[in-house]
Amino acid sequence: MGRNRMRNRMNDMKKIKYTYLILALAAGLASCSTEAPFSEERLDGEGRLLTSAIAVELKAEENLVRAASTEPDVNDFTVEFLNTGNLDAPVASYRYGEMPEVVILPVGDYVARAYFGGEYGAEGATAAFSAPYYKGESVQFSIEENKITDNIGTVECSLANVKVTILFDENLVKVMSEDSKVTVKVGEKGSLSFTKNTDESGYFHYDEGSNTIAAEFSGIVDGDKTEESKSYPNVQPGNHYRITFKLHSIDPNEPGEINPGAEGEEIKIDATVQLEDRTGEGTNVGDPSDEDIYMEDDRYPSEGDPEPGPDDPGNNPGEGPTITAEAPINLDQINEIVTNPDAVAGGADPEYVKCVLKVHSDSGITGFLVEIKSNTLTPDELSQVDLSDKLDLVNPGALKDKISGLGLPVGDEVKGKNDLDFDISGFMGLLCLLGEGNHEFILKVTDSKGTVQATLKLHNIQM
Repeated sequence: MGRNRMRNRMNDMKKIKYTYLILALAAGLASCSTEAPFSEERLDGEGRLLTSAIAVELKAEENLVRAASTEPDVNDFTVEFLNTGNLDAPVASYRYGEMPEVVILPVGDYVARAYFGGEYGAEGATAAFSAPYYKGESVQFSIEENKITDNIGTVECSLANVKVTILFDENLVKVMSEDSKVTVKVGEKGSLSFTKNTDESGYFHYDEGSNTIAAEFSGIVDGDKTEESKSYPNVQPGNHYRITFKLHSIDPNEPGEINPGAEGEEIKIDATVQLEDRTGEGTNVGDPSDEDIYMEDDRYPSEGDPEPGPDDPGNNPGEGPTITAEAPINLDQINEIVTNPDAVAGGADPEYVKCVLKVHSDSGITGFLVEIKSNTLTPDELSQVDLSDKLDLVNPGALKDKISGLGLPVGDEVKGKNDLDFDISGFMGLLCLLGEGNHEFILKVTDSKGTVQATLKLHNIQM
C-alpha cells in the first residue's frame, strides 16, 4: 500500500480512536493507560480491571445429556485471573455471572481462564457420564499500578475433555445377552461401562501421552461367551468419538484368513469409530467425518501401515508446511514491539514496524487461515476498517482488497506457492493508534501433507 494510502488510513483510525476516548471519558471511564479515576483510594502496587472488559462465550455449542437437556449458561462458568509467573494458582476467582464491576489485582502480567464442568464423581476418577468440561483462555494482559485495564476481549470456551458414545448395531442386539456391556477407558484413570440401554455419553479427562481409547466388549453373543478388546489411538481433547459395536462382517474378497483365531476364539465383534470435532476449529482430527473407521482388535493387531509412496502424502503425518520467523521476531516467546503513533500517523516507515514470518511448503500451499486475538485490535475495531479477526488468505471473499491493502498476499498469490512471506507490518500502524496491548496472530497453513499451526505473540509498548 502506498504511503499516502497508509497515511490516510492512519489518520482515519486516529479519529476513530479519539472518538472512543471522548465517549469513554463521558461515561466516567478511562483507557488502560490512563490514571484511575478513583483518586480517593490510591492503590499502591495494585491496579483495577473493569470486568465489563471481558466476555465469555461458548464455542461449538454442546448439548448436555441431562434431564432438562440444556446447554450450559456462561454465567455459571468460573473465571480465574492467573499471573503468568504462576499459572497453577489463581490470584482471583469468580462465578462469571457474579463478578464485581471492578477487580483489584497486584501489578503484573495476567491471563484470564474460564471453565465449566468436568465433575468426574468419585475422588481420583477422571471419567463420568454427562460431565463435559469447557475451557478457554484470554490473551495476555497487564495490570499497572493505580491504573485501569478496560479491554481484554472475548474468552472463547470449547470442549476440553474427550467425549465417547457407545452404540450397538441392531443385528448385534438381537443375539447378545441382556448383561452385555462395553467398558471404556481413555488413558490410565477412570473407566465407564455402557450397555444397550445407556443413552448418555461419557466424558474422559485428557492426559498428554495417554491418548488411546480402549473399549472392551464382554457378554454372551449367539450363545458363546465373548470378550473382545478394541482400541483407537491418537485421541485428542475436544473430539466426540461415536463407537458402534456390530457383528463381525466377512469380506470374501479380502486376502488372508476369513476369521482369524482358533475355533471358539474367532473375532465375533467389530467396532467402528466416527469422529466429530467439538472445538469448532476442525484442527484436532481434520474436518468432522462420518466415515466409519475400524478399531483395531487387540488380539490381532494390524501389521502396520504400508510404506508411503510418492503419491501418498497422507502417510507422512510428520511432514507439511513450515512456519519460521524472520529476526528479530521469535515464535517461542512474546515479542515486545515499540511503536510511535505520531510517527506512523505522519507516514513514517521505521524499522521497528517490521514483522515477517516465512512459510514454506514442498507440495504447495492449499489453505492459509489467520485468526487475530487482541485486547485492542478487537473484532469491533477491525470492522471499522472493513476487516475481520478471521482471515482466509486463499479464499478471501469480499475482504480481498482490504487484506491486499495491508500488504498481505491473497488468492492466487498464496494458493500453490512453495514459499511465502507473511508480512504483517501493515497491521503495526493499527496497533500503534489503539494503544498498548497484547496480540496473537494464529496461523494455520495447509498443504497436501498436513496442517501446521503457529502463533505470533506481540506486546505493544508505546514510546
